[in-house]
Amino acid sequence: MRQILQRLAAVVGALLLAALAIAGFSWTHYFDAAGLDPRPYPLRAVEIRPPVQPDGIEYFGKMRMDVYIDAEGKVDRIEVRDNTLPQKVRDDAVKAFSTAPWEPGRKWGVRVKSVKRIEIDLDPPRGAGSMR
Repeated sequence: MRQILQRLAAVVGALLLAALAIAGFSWTHYFDAAGLDPRPYPLRAVEIRPPVQPDGIEYFGKMRMDVYIDAEGKVDRIEVRDNTLPQKVRDDAVKAFSTAPWEPGRKWGVRVKSVKRIEIDLDPPRGAGSMR
């Protein structure tokens, strides 16, 4: 009987340590949004309005960034990965996504930290590339 209780205590202890390790991992690790259900999403529309240059030509280009969202839906940080947009448009986009409230991603029904990849593609005005 004593051996059974010792083994049972060892199993319970191992399970408790595993649960603490998983909980600790989820508090420090950012899950990729692709593996979450549901994925994180902004609770309001995030609009990027590029300024028009004095000659009337609009800015265009692409930007890719990773938005790190905590389990409460607040943005911890943003890392810009690729950018061909002007600096002001880049800064405005980072600010817009940083200040937006988010519904956090969930893993097994539990809110977790996650990283969401955002891609912005501002197309050039029609006909801009056809002049030769």
